[in-house]
Amino acid sequence: MKFTQLCVAAAVSALTFSTASNAVLGPIPIYLNTEYRTESPVIGSIASTLSFNADDIKATGANTFLDFLDTVPSVGLFNAQGNVPAIYMRGGDSHHTLVLVDGVKMNPVGSGKGAIEYGLTSIPLNDIEKIEIVKGSSSVLYGSSAVSGVISITTKKGANGKEILVNTKIGSNNSKTYTVSLSNGDKNGYIRLSHNKHITDGFNARTDDTTGEKDGINNHTTQIKVGNENFNISYLKSRDKTEYDSPVDGLGDRKFSKVSLNTSKSISESLDSNFSITQTQERRNSGSNATTIGDKFKRTDITILNDIKIDEALVNIGISKFKDENVTDNISLNSNEIFANWQKNVYDIDVNTGVRFIDHSKFGNETVYNLGAAKYLNNSLKLTGSYATAFNAPSLPYLLDYYDGENPNLKPETSKSAEIGLEKSHDWGASTFKLFKTNTKNAIGGWPLVNQDTYLAKGMELSTNTNIDGYDINFGYTFSKSRVNNASTQAKKRPKNIANLSIKKNHRKLNSKAQLISKSSSSISNGEKVGGYTLLNLSSTYDINNDSSLSLNIDNAIDKDYQISGGDDYRYNQPGRTIELGLSYNF
Repeated sequence: MKFTQLCVAAAVSALTFSTASNAVLGPIPIYLNTEYRTESPVIGSIASTLSFNADDIKATGANTFLDFLDTVPSVGLFNAQGNVPAIYMRGGDSHHTLVLVDGVKMNPVGSGKGAIEYGLTSIPLNDIEKIEIVKGSSSVLYGSSAVSGVISITTKKGANGKEILVNTKIGSNNSKTYTVSLSNGDKNGYIRLSHNKHITDGFNARTDDTTGEKDGINNHTTQIKVGNENFNISYLKSRDKTEYDSPVDGLGDRKFSKVSLNTSKSISESLDSNFSITQTQERRNSGSNATTIGDKFKRTDITILNDIKIDEALVNIGISKFKDENVTDNISLNSNEIFANWQKNVYDIDVNTGVRFIDHSKFGNETVYNLGAAKYLNNSLKLTGSYATAFNAPSLPYLLDYYDGENPNLKPETSKSAEIGLEKSHDWGASTFKLFKTNTKNAIGGWPLVNQDTYLAKGMELSTNTNIDGYDINFGYTFSKSRVNNASTQAKKRPKNIANLSIKKNHRKLNSKAQLISKSSSSISNGEKVGGYTLLNLSSTYDINNDSSLSLNIDNAIDKDYQISGGDDYRYNQPGRTIELGLSYNF
């Protein structure tokens, strides 16, 4: 039986399975009033989800959002200093993961194929309240790009009284990080200002560069947010300068800004309404000393979402409109979309289904849908299954613009995704097993860009967690096969095996974490293999008093000498052991 048929059959069996257990699930714990512009993404009993709060983020010792993603191996981050960052969640392509900040799409209009790329540098880590990573197709709820998954970030508000927090870190490779946040208010009104700056001299990353030139980073992001319980407006401005190795003195200088307005209103006990409008602008200069001036891009996004409670069911109906523009060349693409989602606990089965209608200015009409279900087979064992389709339009620069990879005949990608899983609660903790598969037609790839026949990503995920004598222990393993046109070899930059073991311990004022990250070999364009590696990262925080703390982070503690694939016919060196000290003070 084919994988897709197996998943569909399992989902059907879950819908028809009956049991004598007294497990009670309802009402279904998925609340989709958080779609797009609000506080959290789609979380529930069906979706494969990772969730992190501000304390979890702090415990990693990360300085930037990219640093944080490096500690979540199952995301599939490619982060070679001196090259463009990318996410290959579940073995999918780099433009198949959608990243949102407060519901706003951060995938730049001017990026390659619509991938997030340097948009990851515009996310202020010190301003994040929580991060939700939803794996699997979510195109019905989030639209284009949500083929392999969604990373949804909620930033802090400032409704917890007056607070001033200052943090500074210094470390290897002359790295320095400065963050400051000021906030005041309550639910009736608040204001928050945050600023994050990270710089490093870096190191000589590309293996074929014999000049000794270092690839440094200089990034800063500022955000201000004002609002109350039912309204907020925010403005974010970011600039990232990243040195890279082609040419030797190459520099990418990216400027990004975002302004967003959100409102919410409870019309009645059964009806909530939300409205948001956002505009982002970006420009990236590149080349020798960033002297090649890039085009200016703009995106305008409007969403109206209504949450309706009907007989213990939740119905979400929304309208979304976006317009992507190359302001320099005065060309644009737009899409008008309407979506609806229904969820309810039916005979102890969590059911979630939805549909999205898309009217694209270049590609006409398209419809995508999803169906998911979850059922407890007994008090501790749950079966989940889902099936979804997705639509992904080519990004504006490569469809209508001047880039070398331009191809005005590109067709949109369409995909089908299936997942089946088991979740088990134990006396000692919990474990999860998932099988997944995504098959994408008209996959966009190559250079210049073309529509390849298919892109197939399939595999399995295993995770377990427990607590032993106060030690929180988490283990995760992902196996994925990524194939272009059913090739016999793995797609470049994507290791088949990724494993992660983390151990955390809180002892009075000392909070410590050790993490082992292991990735198998990956390939470059000529088919050569770049060896796998295992890293040990250590981090500790000591609370001096209620207002101040010290931190120590040691990444690659055993000083592993390793490389990662660059995608083309070259490799990238990675840093050896790095040490960083930090001080945080709350006024």
